[in-house]
Amino acid sequence: MNRSFFDPVFYPVLRLAFGASLGLLLAKLTNSDQWGVFFTISPVLLLGLIPRLTPFVVLQYLAANLLAALVVLAYFVLGGLSLVITLLVFGYFLWLFRLMAQGSYFVFAAISAINGSIFLHFASYPGLDPAQMLGHALFAILTALLICGLMLMVFPLPERPIPQLPPKPRAEQLQQSLIAALLATTSFVVFQLVDLQDSLSAQASSILILLPLSFSGIVQAGLKRASGVLLGSAYAIAVQLLLYDNYQHLPLTLLAFFFGMLLFGRAQQLEGPGSGVAFGGMTTMAIIFGQYLRADHDLMYSALYRISSVSVAVIATLVLVTLLYLWLAPQQPEPQKTINTEPAGKVSN
Repeated sequence: MNRSFFDPVFYPVLRLAFGASLGLLLAKLTNSDQWGVFFTISPVLLLGLIPRLTPFVVLQYLAANLLAALVVLAYFVLGGLSLVITLLVFGYFLWLFRLMAQGSYFVFAAISAINGSIFLHFASYPGLDPAQMLGHALFAILTALLICGLMLMVFPLPERPIPQLPPKPRAEQLQQSLIAALLATTSFVVFQLVDLQDSLSAQASSILILLPLSFSGIVQAGLKRASGVLLGSAYAIAVQLLLYDNYQHLPLTLLAFFFGMLLFGRAQQLEGPGSGVAFGGMTTMAIIFGQYLRADHDLMYSALYRISSVSVAVIATLVLVTLLYLWLAPQQPEPQKTINTEPAGKVSN
C-alpha cells in the first residue's frame, strides 16, 4: 500500500524532523553555537521520549529544568566539586530515581536527571559564566516548548490511551533508585575530575541508560545507546565527507540534519517508543550538529570522539551496575535439608 509523505502515519517522524531542525536553525540565527545543544536536544527529548505533551507534562518539564538550574547555582555558590556538593548531587539523583521507580512524575524526574547532569557537566568548564549558560538553556527550553506546540498543531497526535505500568514492590524501588543514584553520582564525580570537555555525549549516555532502572533494562539500554551513537556518528561523518568544505553552509547542513532526523525518526517509529537505538542516533546527531558544527570544530573528529567516549562510558557503567546488583541483590536462603532420624532398615507401617 502506497502512502503519502504527509500521511498521518508519518506524523511522529515529521514532528521530530521539523522540530529538531527548527531548533538547530534558531541556534544558528541567534549565534548560540556554544550552547546549540540545548536548542537541538530539547525538541528531541520532548517529541521523541515523551508520549504526549499535555499541560501537566509541560509543567513537569518546566519545573524539572528550573530544579536543574537551582542545583547548578548551588554548585557555583558552594565553590565547585567538594564532599558537600557530591552528597547534594547524590541526594538529588536518589530522590529523582525514587520518583521514577514509583512511577509518579516520571517526566519531571527524568528531565531533571538528564538536564541536571548536562548543566553540571558544563559547570565543570573553567571560566564558565553560569548566568550566560542558564540564560541560553532556559531560552532554548522555552522555545523548544513553542516549537513542539507548533509541531503538534501541524502534525496532531491521535487520541490513544497511555498504558500505565503496575507499581513496583517497595524493596525493588529502593534497590533500583539507590543503584541508579550511586551510578549517576559516580558519573558526575568522574566528569568533574577528568578534563573531558568534549564528552557531553558520554556524560548524557551514562544517565540516559539508567532510566529503565532494572538491571536487564539498563543493560539493554546501554547496548542500544552505544549502537545508536555509532550510527549517529557515522551519519555525521558521512555528511562531512559528502559536503566536504561546504558543511559550514547553513542550508546544506540543515538539509542534511533534517534528512538524518527523518531517517532515525522513522527507525524509532518502527523500533517502538522509548530510548532505543534510533533515539540514541537522534540525540547523538542533535549533540554533534548543535554543539560542534562550528568553524573552529572538526565534525569528523567530534563524531569519532563520540564513538570512543560513549563506548567507554557505557562499558564502565554496565560493569558498575553488574557489581552493584551483585552486591545489593537480596540473598536467597538456602533450602533446608531434611535429616532422616529413623534407624536404617526400619520399615514404616
